[in-house]
Amino acid sequence: MYDGTGDPDGHIAQYKQRMLSVALPRESHEATMSISSFATLSDKFVEQFTSNRNLEKTSGSLYEILQHRAEPLRSYIARFNQEKVAIPKCNFPTAVSAFKRCKHPNGDLYNELTKYQCKAMEDILSRAWTHVKWEEDVASPAKAHRKQDQKAMKPDRNDLYERPSQRSIRDSRNRNWGRYQN
Repeated sequence: MYDGTGDPDGHIAQYKQRMLSVALPRESHEATMSISSFATLSDKFVEQFTSNRNLEKTSGSLYEILQHRAEPLRSYIARFNQEKVAIPKCNFPTAVSAFKRCKHPNGDLYNELTKYQCKAMEDILSRAWTHVKWEEDVASPAKAHRKQDQKAMKPDRNDLYERPSQRSIRDSRNRNWGRYQN
């Protein structure tokens, strides 16, 4: 049974295989009146579900992979490489061009790639990984500084246990007040 989500050509191939191994029953006379051959049946089926076909990706689709404003360079490179690997016959000059154009135009890596014309993807990736290391080195002291600030703002747990709460002092006074009145 076709659920409408997969590739219709693959379903037709499976259906044809099943139909060749099992003869059609005579009760399906109405169905055979409207469709005269398996070719007609498969054409109508594919026509109905053609929008579910898996489209082959091309090198040009790499231009659609844009780096988001707050996205780290490492995750952009990972997304770009994942898409590049999924393209069967990837045109490397197009991949190089797409990688450069889909970066932020005001970024340091974009400026470097524009100044120094890299012809191979390996050259671009080596420069990009250098920038990734730089980004992460700059970000790590900032993260450590933020953690120190957060620790300074939070009271230490030991301090909470060492100081008696005001409520416990009040409660002990109230409990003892009536006992020693005599």
